[in-house]
Amino acid sequence: MKYIFQTLILLFMSIHVSGQKNITISGTIVENTAQKDPVEQVTIRLLSLPDSSLVTGTTSRRDGTFSLQQISPGRYVLHASFIGYKDIYKPVSADGKTTIVNVGTLTLGADDILLQEAVVIGKAAEVVVKGDTVEYNAASYKTQENAVVEDLLKKLPGVEVDTEGKITVGGKEIKKILVDGKEFFSDDPKVASKNLPANMIEKLQVLDRKSDMAQLTGFNDGEEEAVINLTVKPNMKKGTIGNVAAGLGHDINSPNGDLRYEAGGMINKMSNNDRYTLMLNANNTNNMGASDMGGSRFGGMRGMRRGGSSGINESQTFALNMNKELSPKLTLNGNISYNGSDRNSDRNSERTTISKGSQANPTETSTILRTISRNNDISDNFGLDFRLEWKPDSSNTFIFRPNVSYNKSNSTQNQFFESFDGVSLDTLYNGQSLSYNEGEGYNLGGSLEYAHQFSKPGRILSFTLRGSYNDSYSEENYDWLRRDYANNLPSKDSLVNNRKENDYNSSSFRVQASYVEPLGKNYFLQLVYRINQTRTEDINSTYMLRRNEMVNLMDTLTLNPSQSRSTSRRATEQRFGLNFKSIHDKYNYTIGLNVDPSNTLNETFQPRASAVVPIYMQTPYENRLPNVMGDTLVQSIPQNIVNFSPDVNFNYNFGKRTNLRIDYSGSTIQPSARQLQDFTDTSDPNNYVTGNPDLKPGYENDFSARFEKFIPESQLFYNFRLNGSLTFNDITSNIVYDEKRIRHTTYENVNGNWNINLRAGMNTPLKNKKFTVGTFLMTSYRNQRSYSSGLLNTMKTFNLRDMVNANYRSGLFDVGFNASFAYANSINEIQPDKNQQTYDYGLGGNTTWYLPKNFTIDSDIAWSAKRGYGEGFNQNETIWNAAVTKQVFNKKIGTGSVRLKIYDILQDRKSISRSVGEDYIQDTQSNTLQSFFMVGFLYRFSIFPKGSSVKEDDMRPSRRWEGGRPRG
Repeated sequence: MKYIFQTLILLFMSIHVSGQKNITISGTIVENTAQKDPVEQVTIRLLSLPDSSLVTGTTSRRDGTFSLQQISPGRYVLHASFIGYKDIYKPVSADGKTTIVNVGTLTLGADDILLQEAVVIGKAAEVVVKGDTVEYNAASYKTQENAVVEDLLKKLPGVEVDTEGKITVGGKEIKKILVDGKEFFSDDPKVASKNLPANMIEKLQVLDRKSDMAQLTGFNDGEEEAVINLTVKPNMKKGTIGNVAAGLGHDINSPNGDLRYEAGGMINKMSNNDRYTLMLNANNTNNMGASDMGGSRFGGMRGMRRGGSSGINESQTFALNMNKELSPKLTLNGNISYNGSDRNSDRNSERTTISKGSQANPTETSTILRTISRNNDISDNFGLDFRLEWKPDSSNTFIFRPNVSYNKSNSTQNQFFESFDGVSLDTLYNGQSLSYNEGEGYNLGGSLEYAHQFSKPGRILSFTLRGSYNDSYSEENYDWLRRDYANNLPSKDSLVNNRKENDYNSSSFRVQASYVEPLGKNYFLQLVYRINQTRTEDINSTYMLRRNEMVNLMDTLTLNPSQSRSTSRRATEQRFGLNFKSIHDKYNYTIGLNVDPSNTLNETFQPRASAVVPIYMQTPYENRLPNVMGDTLVQSIPQNIVNFSPDVNFNYNFGKRTNLRIDYSGSTIQPSARQLQDFTDTSDPNNYVTGNPDLKPGYENDFSARFEKFIPESQLFYNFRLNGSLTFNDITSNIVYDEKRIRHTTYENVNGNWNINLRAGMNTPLKNKKFTVGTFLMTSYRNQRSYSSGLLNTMKTFNLRDMVNANYRSGLFDVGFNASFAYANSINEIQPDKNQQTYDYGLGGNTTWYLPKNFTIDSDIAWSAKRGYGEGFNQNETIWNAAVTKQVFNKKIGTGSVRLKIYDILQDRKSISRSVGEDYIQDTQSNTLQSFFMVGFLYRFSIFPKGSSVKEDDMRPSRRWEGGRPRG
């Protein structure tokens, strides 16, 4: 009987305990709009009181509803957060008297009441426009197994990813990638795009993110940047995912049989809003550091074409990112990174220079300069930055961002050069130069921002403090021999042996205050004051080497006072700003006027007398030499200027999915200390530079307009972006060549420089939604005025580029086609011999086949042709890459794949480019990574807590075949 009684007590206690954990807390999230649209993917967290520890969390569904189950009785705070909206904190009491606690409807207001409303569409469309944000549904764009975010980006309409991994959307370069609204390796978006697995992403949001202070005040401060926010699938926000990869191969046609290797890994641990990511990488396949880790190991062959980087690079990288929610009021985000690289490059170039002539030498001349150079560049870079945000209450916000960086580098260049007369082809001069450079430097910086929201909605007081200090040192050892020929006379040799020491340091401090006052319901006024003080010192000492040929005697380095000029710049810049903003249901606008007084003092110093420094002949460059500011003031240029800078911003919402935005701003362009110096720098014997102390600051007017529309019925998305600028007192070069064909450069102010460009994009699926087509058009016109040989010249440049693509996706295979055409026309007003028209054509395709037995074949091919370039540079190029992948195992927590890939199967890779300057046309061919093959292994793993709702298919590569039948 005793045991029966004890058993009944235990049974009763277990029932009682289980009942205590059977409370469900539910509610609905909607927008603060007239339509009260539901908001999905809002992060919901339940915090216990009084310690605010996390109990559980979830995200809202497509209809805005959410529920938290298995909750014990107690006192809680419900926290709802979503990027672009104010956080919601709601007290919740669960007394256990009822098993369901409904908190009702929670309304999300914009993170700043001055931001325009976002429109959330419940339908999982491919593309959705939400005011200033374009959102892509990742599930609508199929990628191959083991793909990274970059592979997903390449499939999105309106998104471009070049061969260097740079991301542009609608013509604007993406500066940062966020993960669930938090910065992820803030300095380089390629770190995220080339490493995070694509199948963990639910949505990609492209938006113009304002600075922290602009988000707090609601008024734009000119520090807006284009970013991508990646939202992670809700069931993958708690667990560990990662990959480990290694590959080995060698060049196919290399006479030395050079080995190619890649090795690296990534581990990402997430626990709701906390995240830690570690990345390691080492390779000699031109994958530059953290930004390329894993980018082309197994994520698409096209990523291997580093068309813009010449040479062969070997690099090693370590990178750590963390995001920690220390409490509901305090969050920490930070990065630690190291990158080392060793690049060897060879370049052959031919530059044709045409000079109209001057009063002293009126004859038009043409010069051809051919150079062959071999370079080696070694660098080590370390960086650390953090972001600490503290919200002690709903009225106050503090944001602190410290950063530290250190770099060290050394480089060598061995160059041969030869110059010919462009008409007779007689040799003018030839020679050789050898230079060795090394340097190191560090930078310390930080900012503190504070904002206070008064009880009256919209009344905000904010302050910003920023400071930085930079210190760097470099030295260059330069040996130069030039042999001149003239009128069949004996050659004349010129020999230069220089050593240059440079110390550069700068510091800056900035204070800004802003006050926003609401004027009724829809109008706001902002007062701004800002003061910025900067100090820079650029200390230069040039030594001439005098060799002593006698044994056991010392060489000497003699200081050259005329080439040892140093500059000092001290500037105080202020801004008094008044801005007015009006907000309405359909539109909002901001009109502002800034008064910007500035006081600048530029000073130039030089040593009074020469100094002789003895050194041992065997080690002429090992010791750091004296480098001082100089004891003689040779130039002092004060500048006191007042500029007026207007700002205009207009937004109009034609509907939930149609938006127009217009911006205008003006800004001052200050001349540099080098452009203002009054002496001639002859450190480069082929190029002399003389400053102009009479230069005036330039003033640039920038205009932009953007229109976007999305039609959900047809899934048609298109946008237009128009940009233009007009500059007064633009600072431009004045280039003259003397009788020895030495280039002399100085600087002048000109008016009439302007440019305009238009970008338009369109993408739509066809009826069956498996087939999509798109196009992207870019056109620009530039009117550039500058001086050539003392004569004012105008260069007019017109560019047109169009790209079209078509993609088909099915359960068995994916295939895509693309074509491009580019036309450029440059017209030189006073030098018509420099006019040119060039044409670039391109065709390409890519495909992925999903075969039985866990095999995948993917391949891409790109053909390009150049016409209108110089002789020998109108060449065709066909790059074909292919890979076959076999999944060797697929376990519960991980998959393993083996891949054989071949880069540039046709061995047709060329690295040719053309550049057009103010006085030259130059064609260049560089060495680059040639055809190679590689065998690699990739292990991808995922570990989630027991009872997690993560499905195996969410993390494992999706197979298109089951039981000998295609699935999909």
